[in-house]
Amino acid sequence: MGLLKHSEPPSFSESSLTPANIDTELHNLEAQGEVLLGIGKRACMARPTVVVESPEHLVGLKFTGDRAYLRLAHQMLNTGQPVSRTLLRPQKQSFPWIQEQLLKAGIKCLTIKQSISQLPLPEIPAAWSLRGQERLENPFSTYQGFDSIFGYQPIGGAQRDRWKPIVGLEHLASISSLNLLRTPEGEFLWLQDGQFFELDPDTAYLAIFKLDQQVNQPLQIALDTKPGRLDLRDTYLPKAYAQLIWRLSKAESGHNRIRLVEPQSQPRVKAALERLGCVLV
Repeated sequence: MGLLKHSEPPSFSESSLTPANIDTELHNLEAQGEVLLGIGKRACMARPTVVVESPEHLVGLKFTGDRAYLRLAHQMLNTGQPVSRTLLRPQKQSFPWIQEQLLKAGIKCLTIKQSISQLPLPEIPAAWSLRGQERLENPFSTYQGFDSIFGYQPIGGAQRDRWKPIVGLEHLASISSLNLLRTPEGEFLWLQDGQFFELDPDTAYLAIFKLDQQVNQPLQIALDTKPGRLDLRDTYLPKAYAQLIWRLSKAESGHNRIRLVEPQSQPRVKAALERLGCVLV
């Protein structure tokens, strides 16, 4: 409880810290880089860190993590601001100088790109990861007479529109470089060397974005920066990316997959989507 109150702005209402939403609040703070979560719902303040957009753009440096270091960060950067401010304006606009000053105080300084480096990169399933995931029965026999099996073909359009119906094995064989399939029940399959393998959704979504990259057909995602409106209605993301974006945004009324992103969170959301190879329009 004390950790949450310490991490929130002065306007935060203590009455909202009920058992029903403490877990959600902690995960929100983790996504923002404020806390670290461990086993058994244990949490601690994250290492003090200052995040900058890039070495060339030093406006609005964001302090996250242990607030015990916030006053020191202001002192080391000679901001002249109230020491409770988490958006810092250093006296000197030099990235090497800022890094050096903060390092002296034990404060990490990262670019936004570096801050999301822990997110998994898009990748094709490795052969070793497919071992033991073989599907013995032919999916086209299993679902014969039912809705079509779909294959992912990264050729323009929204992600949803890139899933094309595959009516049988002959049809499948006629399409070159088609590896990723989805059954009518939503199960993902990977076809390699004539063998079908079962995939978990997260592995499938990472493969989707890698397939897009391989043929230079990135997904275009609408982001209206002024209101911060991010439209994900036609796009599914790998788990870590979805969790990050959901925690840094809120749902538009009536549309859970349209996210509203505050200006201070937009650079991090943009960087995450660009890490997947998406183009924001």
